[in-house]
Amino acid sequence: MDDERYSLLVESIYDAALHPERWGDAVANLKNEFNSIAAGFFIQTSDQKLDGYFFAGLDSEQMDVYGEHFAENNPWFTVTGLMQPGRVLTDLSLEKLHNDKNAFIKTEMCQDWCLKQDFRHAMGGSLADRQGNLLNFTFFRSKSMGYYTDEEISRYRALYRHLLKAIEINSHMERIENRSVVNETTVDKLRLGIVYLDTKGRVVFLNNYVRKIITEEDSGVFIKCNFLKASDRHNLELLDRAISNALTAGKSSTIALARPLQSALSVNVIPSTSRRWLMENKQVAITIFISDPDNRDMTNAEYLTSRWKLSPLEAQFACHLLRGNTIRKISELMQLTLNTAQWYSKQIMQKLEVSRQSELIIKLMNDLPSFLIAEATD
Repeated sequence: MDDERYSLLVESIYDAALHPERWGDAVANLKNEFNSIAAGFFIQTSDQKLDGYFFAGLDSEQMDVYGEHFAENNPWFTVTGLMQPGRVLTDLSLEKLHNDKNAFIKTEMCQDWCLKQDFRHAMGGSLADRQGNLLNFTFFRSKSMGYYTDEEISRYRALYRHLLKAIEINSHMERIENRSVVNETTVDKLRLGIVYLDTKGRVVFLNNYVRKIITEEDSGVFIKCNFLKASDRHNLELLDRAISNALTAGKSSTIALARPLQSALSVNVIPSTSRRWLMENKQVAITIFISDPDNRDMTNAEYLTSRWKLSPLEAQFACHLLRGNTIRKISELMQLTLNTAQWYSKQIMQKLEVSRQSELIIKLMNDLPSFLIAEATD
């Protein structure tokens, strides 16, 4: 690898560290540099499960198949201590370890997963270890391309430290961004339910308000980690549809979830536009706000006008947002055109110096006077 190509690869890696949406380009560059069919990151948990991946040249369905059927039998991970961060391993190193030139090819993973995708040779290893969860980078290529050579291993080893540093930068930036968007201690004190879901719709975080709803037997709506009781088919379908629309189409929505003895809960499902982070397992893809009309009103237009220099109409608009209404619903309630309502939303976000609706709601809630906020011990 000449100096110019090496510099361009390093530049693309650090560019992705600062702009995570560009990891696709960086990974594709690495794949091409090492004449590979596929290359990318994946996280293997301490109990040998797949928990997140980002690949170029490998179908997501195939990675799901790997996670379901082959992760626990991956031949590199079944050897204790082999996947220590810092080592660059290949299928040839596996053959040398077992003193068997067929050590890799005769494994179930190779026969039933790798070869079906023309993956005969592999190179990679663990970049970092977070409490037993390993972040790995792996290359695959076909039999016709031959083993990864010592020279290629040396070239990848030179890039390895840059990949590791880029991941550290990514993780550090994410922690800063997450702290600036939401403080979980503060969120736990709000009289507003907040739920975070990951890219597969799994629960990442529930604040205390939602936990209270979950534990109230007469609510008849939520159960921990599944949200809805299986018998509550109508509410289940409503929420599943809203979450699916947020994940696949990036659409936010507000739904009403009926309760047998109380007013329906207002649930606002908002897709996150946050950037992709590679190391943290708990990537937030969806924010859900849950408001209870039977609880006391949390909004205070006069305070919002004074605190944030909002106009009376902007303050009224912000109050509707805090009640869980969508932009479209607010336009109806305030008798505004949809374009005007969207303009008000942008004006408010500009004044509060945020770029996302979820950030706006959290910032407004975070700043409400203490008499409008429930103590965490309630």
